[in-house]
Amino acid sequence: TLNKTFEASVPNQSLFTAGGTVGMRSFRENGALRVEFEGRGRDVIGRSATDSGLTVNDSAKFGWSTMANVWRDWDVIGNIDVYAGGGLGAGGYRNVVSDIPAQGIFSADNNVAAFAWQAGGGLIYDMSNRVAVDLGYRFFSITDTTQPLTTFAGTTTYTSNYAASEVLLTLRIYEPFRRWR
Repeated sequence: TLNKTFEASVPNQSLFTAGGTVGMRSFRENGALRVEFEGRGRDVIGRSATDSGLTVNDSAKFGWSTMANVWRDWDVIGNIDVYAGGGLGAGGYRNVVSDIPAQGIFSADNNVAAFAWQAGGGLIYDMSNRVAVDLGYRFFSITDTTQPLTTFAGTTTYTSNYAASEVLLTLRIYEPFRRWR
């Protein structure tokens, strides 16, 4: 029997993420408040771990998230602003676990969807009143879930989680359909 928990966690590696955001910006005395809805997709990430001579490969494929975010921007100097905030929502991925070489000792192929959250901040360069470039950092996490794992001895469970530190380069376009009003 399997007598320990296999943690399918995210390793330190590069990850490509792409997405879009729609929202509203409300100007304040020294900056702005932004309320947004964001959707993003994430690249495949994975790792291999060896324990007691057994190598296990786990990967998170088809990562996605939908978040409701609140960000507070503060004017710093000229066209430079800083911001901080975060969001709540949902996220998911397909978690695949297998032994290497494939001997049927471990296997799992589960779709995971759970509560997600993020927090972060960054710098904004306002190119004009309607276009800005944003360099930001986010810590993103999908809560732990218990997933079934098939082993040579039967079925057991393992804990799957997804967390990432992300550096984002974003182009913002405010009121892109202003002409058509």
